[in-house]
Amino acid sequence: MTITTRAGKGSALTHAEMDENLTDLRDIPQGKTFPKASGVGIKIDTASPDWGYHDLHGILLPDPDVANHAQYANYIGSIRQLQFSALNAEAFIQFHIPHDYAPGTDLFIHVHWSHDSTLVTGGSVTWAFELCYSKGHGQQPFSTPKVASVIQSASTTQYQHMVAETACSTSGGSTTQFDTDDAEVDGVVLCRIYLDSNDITVSGGGVPDPFVHFVDLHYQSTGLPTKQKSPNFYT
Repeated sequence: MTITTRAGKGSALTHAEMDENLTDLRDIPQGKTFPKASGVGIKIDTASPDWGYHDLHGILLPDPDVANHAQYANYIGSIRQLQFSALNAEAFIQFHIPHDYAPGTDLFIHVHWSHDSTLVTGGSVTWAFELCYSKGHGQQPFSTPKVASVIQSASTTQYQHMVAETACSTSGGSTTQFDTDDAEVDGVVLCRIYLDSNDITVSGGGVPDPFVHFVDLHYQSTGLPTKQKSPNFYT
């Protein structure tokens, strides 16, 4: 792509040159090249630009050797899902930080859950996440686990898809969050999710045990990969 300019201030382009410039800018025939530095990428919103969010997916893995592990149960039709049928019922997930992670931005863990009862009148469920983190490439050991939790009101609608979210990192760390300043590409988050409290209320019958469909992280993305595949990722 070649953009025609004039050295002299106020010198006009011809109509043909202007049309060619606009076409090249529209089509970008040779692609777009970005600087390799950290913090460079694509932001969203012209009024208040910021990095957009992506989902970082994890796979729920119950451990059958643990007595209180979450168990698959019939959910809807012939579809089975993981049900957390006792306090401290648990499953495990791990997350790998991708190469488009925007350095210095916080991570947010969230659980997709629901119940299968028609008798729920209200109440809430408390989910807890035991988390630890480590940079990759031999830079540090895994941190001491922190426990974050989130309370969410239970829907009165059977099978209603709920998403409960809380921050799992913050700059400098906290009693419940690991340090965002350590988060980088190729880092790994280890997680144990468990049912901390089931306070669902019902009009009759037993209190339903909630189902978990997914646990994932929201992270902010530069929209770009890194130049290097190991540290320093941006050289």
